[in-house]
Amino acid sequence: MTMEELQAQVARLQEQVAALSVQTMAEDIGPSGYAASKYSVEEMDALLDKVAAM
Repeated sequence: MTMEELQAQVARLQEQVAALSVQTMAEDIGPSGYAASKYSVEEMDALLDKVAAM
């Protein structure tokens, strides 16, 4: 592989990485690191109150 071919390949890879970065940022909707729950906080509180009353 010649130096020119290598430089062209590096340029293509840089473009691909940039495009993937933009795509990833566009898909990142909402906060990350939070867990989803089947029940709301109010429902959990009510169920815990029931258990505590037993």
